[in-house]
Parts: sequence; C-alpha cells; structure tokens
Amino acid sequence: MIAIVDNAIPYIKGVLEPYAEVIYAPGEDFSSAMKKAGRQEKFLFIRTRTKCNKALLEGHNVKFIASATIGKDHIDEEFCRANSICVANAPGCNSSAVMQYFLTALAQTGILPESRKEREKLTVGIIGAGNVGEKVARLCLALGFKVMRNDPPKQAQGITLDYYSLEDVLENSDIITLHTPLDSTTKGLAGNKFFSLIKQGAHLVNASRGGVINDDALLQSKKLGLFLCDVWNNEPKISRQMLERAALATPHIAGYSVEGKQNATDAVVRAFADYAHINSLKDYTCKAKDERHHLDINKNLNSQLQQFFPIAEMDKALRAHPEDFEILRKEYIYRHEFDY
Repeated sequence: MIAIVDNAIPYIKGVLEPYAEVIYAPGEDFSSAMKKAGRQEKFLFIRTRTKCNKALLEGHNVKFIASATIGKDHIDEEFCRANSICVANAPGCNSSAVMQYFLTALAQTGILPESRKEREKLTVGIIGAGNVGEKVARLCLALGFKVMRNDPPKQAQGITLDYYSLEDVLENSDIITLHTPLDSTTKGLAGNKFFSLIKQGAHLVNASRGGVINDDALLQSKKLGLFLCDVWNNEPKISRQMLERAALATPHIAGYSVEGKQNATDAVVRAFADYAHINSLKDYTCKAKDERHHLDINKNLNSQLQQFFPIAEMDKALRAHPEDFEILRKEYIYRHEFDY
C-alpha cells in the first residue's frame, strides 16, 4: 500500500513508514503523487487544502482518506461512499485552540472587558455548539458572560442545555461567534436576513469556515460592529474589501496550536490503524511535553492572553502581504493553548 501524506501535517514523519510506502506531497498538489503511485492501493492523509473530489480521486484506487482537520467540507463524501472509500477526520482536535483564538481576538480588539461586572452585562451568541462552540460557551460562562446557544441538530437530539432560535440569538447578542461546519445548511448562513436581525453594534467573530458568511451582505450591513475573521471565502485569494472591513484578520490559523496538531495527527493515525488492522498504532499518541499555559480568570485577562498568543503579529503580517496568505499559514509557528 502507498500512503500519500500532506507534507504540512506535523508529527507524522516516520510513523507510517513501517507499514506503507510513504510519499509526502504539498496539500495543493496531490495529483503528481497520485500518478506516481500508479494503480496501487492508496491511503491519503490530507488537510483542507487538498480537495478530494472526483477530479482527484477517480481511477486512482483510493481506499482511505484521513483529514487532520475538524471539518470535511473539502471531501466529496458522496463520491467516496459510491466508490467505497473510507473517510475519517479529527473532530474536536483543535477545539481548545479555537476557543483560545476567540477570547484572544476579543482581547486584542478591546471587546473583552476586564471587569467581571461589565462582562455580566454582555451576551455571547454561539452559532454552532459542537466541540468548539461548547468549549467557548463554558469559558464565557466561567468569565461571567451570558450565553445563548443556537444549534438545531443538537437541540433535536434532546440534549439538556438551553438552545435558542437563530433569530433570538441574533437579536439579543452583543458578541456573535460562528462555529458551524460548512455544508448545504450553513453555506451563506450569515446573509442579508442574518445581518438585518443582529443587534445594533453587535460584534461578529468567524473562526469556522469562510463560506458561512455572504461577503456582500456583511459589507453592506449598517448594524454590524467589529468583525474579527480567521477564515475567508476563496482562500488563499481573499477579498481585500473583507480584509479592510475586519478589525482583526488572520490567515486561517485559529486552530493552529501544538496540542491541536498533535490531537489531529493522533486521530488520523488511529483511524488508519483501525482501517488497516494495525494493532500497534491503534492507541498512537504523539510524544510531547505538556507546555500549556494557565489562564487565571481572576487576574488581568488581556495581558495574559496576548502574552500566550501575540495575535496582533499575524494581523499585521496579513495586512502587509495578503497575497502571502498561504505562506503565512504554512510558516506559522504553532502556539500553546491554555487551560483555566
């Protein structure tokens, strides 16, 4: 068997070699590696930059695709099902990193009050209360914010938490944060109706997928306050207008923590082990020292957060060279998460 691995997936080099012939390739160009491998059985280890669609996969004897990401919108799952290709990903792998991004972004832009009494006056609306959204909810509650969750699939499961309609969340939230997957139900979710319903001056954070937002609707909104953005439509060729509108802009690195990347690699290696019946890898764990920070929620939040994650540096770099979006993303030095 041949494993074709995105060369930007960390902590994986040397892990698969005892069990497969391994080819490392840039995520944007798996085609050459696929051709090189010929008709042999292929196992793909990818990130979001590899679009696993019919054009890439057809005729290449692919048996297994593992994405070291929380989402799967870059994979044509219908094609994979029709062609008996097993698909795995790493749900929740970087949920703590995105939680860190959300709070640090608020701190950097002056939205995060230092006073608990001031935080208690504010409501955070969470659109998508899955692995990431629920961690954001728990952190916000610990800090004193009021929280409103919107997640129709979770609500339908009868989970014993308070969920609200999208309309209620938009009309009552001072800060709105998006944590939905990108699919047919969420593409363009933040459109004209969304922005017509938001509270005047409400701030919006997007660290989910760029396609959840309709760019034109956001740019035309007269009610939106600050816009904080890590994910963009048409990455890496992002809209300059959206970049200018953003109070904080980063190149899709919200989930780029040491711990998140380790979790993702662990997940895809274990998925491969289960599929290929490799017992020695079924409990695989990256060996790394735990160097997470500790956030003291009773002390100065802003200084702690910006020390843990100097987010302003990435904002400055992206604004200076938006054409280098992909380079900035690839060369980003993974940060450590915090606990609290």
